[in-house]
Formats: sequence, structure tokens, C-alpha cells
Amino acid sequence: MAEVQLQACQLERLPSALLALTGLRSLDLQHNSLRTLEELLGLQHLRRLSCLRLAHNRVLALPASVGVLRALELLDLAHNQLQNLPSALFTLHKLRRLFLAGNLLEELPAEIGALMLLSELDLSANRLECLPKELFESCVELRNLNVANNSLGSLPAGLGCLTQLSRLDVRGNSLEELPIELGMAENDVDNELLDYEEDDEPQGAPESAAPVGKKEVKGSYVSIHSSGFRDFLLKPELLRAIVDCGFEHPSEGKRL
Repeated sequence: MAEVQLQACQLERLPSALLALTGLRSLDLQHNSLRTLEELLGLQHLRRLSCLRLAHNRVLALPASVGVLRALELLDLAHNQLQNLPSALFTLHKLRRLFLAGNLLEELPAEIGALMLLSELDLSANRLECLPKELFESCVELRNLNVANNSLGSLPAGLGCLTQLSRLDVRGNSLEELPIELGMAENDVDNELLDYEEDDEPQGAPESAAPVGKKEVKGSYVSIHSSGFRDFLLKPELLRAIVDCGFEHPSEGKRL
């Protein structure tokens, strides 16, 4: 058996019968009443387990035994009651998708940088006040980063290192400014990120129609739904030029 779905079964502990399913690849335990995951150590025999979904439970702490799940590529712990993350979590070097939304996290450990294959990270609806620079310096495969509805006051300058990033969601934070390096966070679609209106219609569309037979390429976008930040997609050189010419604050502009 390769997949087991046990959603909404009112489970309070991990079923011991799972230990015999040595060929298991995907286990879904969402929407139960799990409070402890101490039995994770018993899952070390499930050497092929690559997908573990534990969202919408009542888990208070993630035990160090999570480190035995070496084959995990997707781990979903969203909407639990986690207050911190064990170092063992960051030894799961095959992780590509990590969902931690809706917990009580106040800090993201610097060890997050060890998860170098991460392509999707959801930290929305926590209590984070800052993000470690290691996230941006080492997790360069990130394509989707969601940190909406936290208490972030700024974003690290290293954001420009995430050259594969196609979606960034920082809604519901207290950002006063955006790092100028954000303009460097481009993916390879036409070598630039397109600007999208709230109705998802792209701006700056070319006047001439695309040649017949040639598929139109759409850019990816960075999702920031806060007024006053629409210029975050400009190239660093243009941002500097705007400030130098006094257009950002007309009342303080230079007099010729």
C-alpha cells in the first residue's frame, strides 16, 4: 500500500498499524485531534514515506524524532499549535514543500538554511517579527514564499538572492519599506517579473500582438497587496533614479 488517507477520523494518536506499511509513500492525517507526535519514531521503518500531512490537528510540539523521516519531500503542519521548531526538522534535506501556516511561531531558526531544496514555504498567520538571512542565502530554490499575516517590519536585503522566486506574499504585515534588492529577484520568464493589477491583468502589455503560432509567455508575480508598494518591481537603478530626482517625495525634491 502506497497511500493512506485518514482525514477527519477523530484520531488522538498515530495508529500503530501504520508501522507495518513499509511501502507507504503518502500519509494524510489532516483534520483529526492529534496532540502528540511521539510515535513518529516508530515511522522510521517507512523509508519511502515522502508526503506527510498533519494539518488541522492540535499538535503542541514537533518531536526530535521527526528527523527519522529522511525521505520526506512534503511536510504539512499547518493550523496546529506549534510554538517552536526542533533542530531535527532541518536535517530533512529532501524537503521541498514545508507548510507551517496558522501556528504560534515567533521565530524561524537560522537552521532553515539547511533545507536547500525547498521550493515552497508557507509561514503565514504566525507571530514572526523577522526572517533569518539564512533563508535567503541558502534556500535559493524557493519559488513560493508566503509570510502573510505576521508581524514583520522589514524584509532582509538578501531577498535578491532568490532568483527563482515567482510568488511572494507579505500581506498583513507592518512593512515600512522594501529592500531595493527585491528588483533582482527575477525568474527566467523573459528575464523580468510582470506587474499585475488587483484583477490579475498584466500591465505594460506590448502594443503589437504576438506573432501567429507563437505562444504568449506570461510572467510570474510577487503578491504584495499593500498600497504604496507598487514600485517594488522596478529595477534597482530605476528606484535609485526616482529617489535622486525627488519624485518619491515631491515636497522634498531637488531644485534646479
